[in-house]
Amino acid sequence: MQLYLNFHNHIILVSSNEEATIRKLQEEFHYFVRAEASIVQTNIEIFKEIPPVLPSMVAVKILETCSIYKIGPSRYIDYRGEALTIWDKQEESVRIYSLDVDRLYEIAFLAIHSILGQELEKKGICRVHALGVSLGKVNSLVMLPSKGGKSTLLSYLLENPEVKILSDDMPLIDLTGRIHIFPSKISVDKKPEDGALAKLNWTEFVRTQYPPKWTAGLSQLKNRIETNNLHHKNLLIAGFRLSKGQSILTPVPKWKIIGPVFEHMIMGVGLPQVIEMFLNFNWTDILKLIYHSIIRSFCAFQMIRRAKCYHFYLGPDRAYNAQLLLDQMYDQQNS
Repeated sequence: MQLYLNFHNHIILVSSNEEATIRKLQEEFHYFVRAEASIVQTNIEIFKEIPPVLPSMVAVKILETCSIYKIGPSRYIDYRGEALTIWDKQEESVRIYSLDVDRLYEIAFLAIHSILGQELEKKGICRVHALGVSLGKVNSLVMLPSKGGKSTLLSYLLENPEVKILSDDMPLIDLTGRIHIFPSKISVDKKPEDGALAKLNWTEFVRTQYPPKWTAGLSQLKNRIETNNLHHKNLLIAGFRLSKGQSILTPVPKWKIIGPVFEHMIMGVGLPQVIEMFLNFNWTDILKLIYHSIIRSFCAFQMIRRAKCYHFYLGPDRAYNAQLLLDQMYDQQNS
């Protein structure tokens, strides 16, 4: 079974003998699915089978979860015999082997995100770890750490039928600072029992190093996905959790947003990626990191320049948190 994905004209062809894995990836990246493509930049093959025997090689790096080997243009990532990824840089192909279907999906999911992250940055488009929503002609990006409450905030915001989704946790920013949508899946620790998200079909995402999460594809909310937001006003918001007390959303000077942007965009903390696919574990990594840091920094600077900046101190009243943000977006829409 095959799946064509188009990420800003970088085409990834995913094929597998495990149909369930392709179906899950199709749901994850539904917005980017295409019927076919005449030119493919990256091929990913997924095999539900015993990983092949490794050739004789010296490990270039041993990590907690895997060992990395290189021979010629190929890189072998051995996940302790349970799974194997072979990435051929010359052929732009990735082969993933495992008998564990959960592991197959997890590695394929992370490989796709890692490739698109690298390739989009070559086009001057960078990812930011944030919740993105729009209302009228106003976009809001709310930067919060993992488990900080982005999906919870989204669930309350969606109670307002005017709110549309840019991304649950990974909008894209171009070299002019404009926000591009990335509607993939919504991830939560527990299935919602009420609100707009409780009506969705949820699937368990089993992860190797972390507890499982529940995910729901945004194909179930197609009418709530924003498609015309490039010229909206932008609100850039750094979120902070309060143990108790009333929530506060307050405007701040642009320099006060630099720290959170550095963490959530330039460093990319919280973004899905497989660093072992791209690092060479030698001095060339320094040049690569500098290159990508420059691109991210420029996109971040432009994003900050275009946006109105806020600090958002979120208290335990979730409905009030959402209403504070909605009120601010309405104010900006009418100003």
